[in-house]
Amino acid sequence: MYKSICVAAVLLAAFAFMSGSQPAGASAPISYTSPQIVARGKLLNQTAPIPTTTILTPSQSGLYRLSVYATMMTGSSSSWSFTPNWTDDSSASLTTNGVLMSQNTAGPFLEPGADFSLGAPIILEAKGGTAITYSVTQSGPPDGSVYSMYYTLERLE
Repeated sequence: MYKSICVAAVLLAAFAFMSGSQPAGASAPISYTSPQIVARGKLLNQTAPIPTTTILTPSQSGLYRLSVYATMMTGSSSSWSFTPNWTDDSSASLTTNGVLMSQNTAGPFLEPGADFSLGAPIILEAKGGTAITYSVTQSGPPDGSVYSMYYTLERLE
């Protein structure tokens, strides 16, 4: 019995010592969360432009990240451009023309003017009730070229 009381006393003292309050000025622990995927798309073997297409119409304003990858499977005599559009809380309709463009050859679409950049994700603030859209346009005549495109939209905040 004496041993049980001693062990209990030592454990209680250790628990009290280890669970002391935080020092003044210590911040609360940070809670990390992952962005939520709210939309994604996979468009394989496309041979024609894509008219303005809605990705998502958020119910409330928020911060989003749009990641896009597009690749040309065959060479082309024309070029293709991916263009997103959204409205922020200032009610400005924002378009980033030709975020990614084909280089008239097989391979990934690149940022205009870049030697090799597959396109940074686009961070945008979208106004609730307004659509986040994209379009893909072709500069030049239809030429039988084939491309595929993948996108993911994440809500950051």
